[in-house]
Amino acid sequence: MTQSALSILLLLAMGQGVFLAIALLAARQAELRGANRLLAALLLGSVAVIGHAWLGINRLYASYPHSALAIATIGLLSGPLLYLYLRSALTGQRLRARDWLHGAPFLLATAAMLPFYLQSAAVKLAWMQSRPVLPWYVGVSVLVKTLLFIWYVVACYRLMRGAANGPLAAGLARLTKIWVLGAAGSVAAFGIEFLDMELPLSSDALGAIALACFVYATAFLAIRLPLGYRAHLPAPAPLPEPPPRYANKRLSEPDRASFLDALKRCMEVGQVYRNGELTLDELAALLAMTPHELSQLINDACGVNLQEYLNRYRVDALKLALHAPDQASVSILDLALACGFNSKTTLNRAFKKQTGLTPSEFRRGAAGASLETGAESSSGTTPPG
Repeated sequence: MTQSALSILLLLAMGQGVFLAIALLAARQAELRGANRLLAALLLGSVAVIGHAWLGINRLYASYPHSALAIATIGLLSGPLLYLYLRSALTGQRLRARDWLHGAPFLLATAAMLPFYLQSAAVKLAWMQSRPVLPWYVGVSVLVKTLLFIWYVVACYRLMRGAANGPLAAGLARLTKIWVLGAAGSVAAFGIEFLDMELPLSSDALGAIALACFVYATAFLAIRLPLGYRAHLPAPAPLPEPPPRYANKRLSEPDRASFLDALKRCMEVGQVYRNGELTLDELAALLAMTPHELSQLINDACGVNLQEYLNRYRVDALKLALHAPDQASVSILDLALACGFNSKTTLNRAFKKQTGLTPSEFRRGAAGASLETGAESSSGTTPPG
């Protein structure tokens, strides 16, 4: 029963991983194309490892002899791919020519394994049947992979420590922790297995479970922050020093005016509304106010709550983006995410409330107006006043 449940879990993880990889490769954002490809490659590598473990759980290695040591070198790519993906997603740095050196250990190890890989299925089957104990060089390769793994863990940690705070950075940090814990557990299990000690599950199965968790966590992050989410939101501009606040009292008129001016600067210059997970507490801390004071200020001055207040700025920003000719090929959802909306339902409701149109209708109207203007300009006529 446990074996059957585990088999189904791994099959679902493989399907999820392939689906996510296709979605990442099909994403249109030019600025995220490099990062998406790296994450897609990492997911497909995870799928290969999970698939190999699935064959073992179902005792199918003998039926597919070419699976013997088929994933032995893939682990040498996992660390580089994760590091390069985090670097691209968090800093926007593109791949450079020398970055291909990260794949050198994988290429060298694969080249060394080629004589084995090119053998016939019958020879590989005989090898599997005659060598129940893993050869010494597999143990050496695991040691090398472990050392590289540690190096890339340190590199990933430094990247995340230097990254700006935000929902994407926090999500990627959680993903990396899952990957690190899973990989460490898998290496430890292999070490125990290599010493001929019994384990409830093979190291392959434990590693596959860890990678399945990584795939599911990636899917969860993609649901919360869709694959087109932009990591680089404008940084809030420095705000003027606010006057002292008065807890449990209504703000005086001078204080109220000063805080309103600071709030306006925060929105128009800092554009903090682009953070889709901005909370009342975070914005209040940024303005050196209490959440109660800020809520009261927005209600009294604007007649709305915080969410409606932020959505006004988000809708205005989206309207500008939908009018921009250089954004014509970008999907409405991607533009909305960049403006701070984090769900399609909220986007449509807020946009229609403010403009009377859906975002699609607004974009079509903007495009139509642009075409009419172009036609009038080319014909030498001017519209009637």
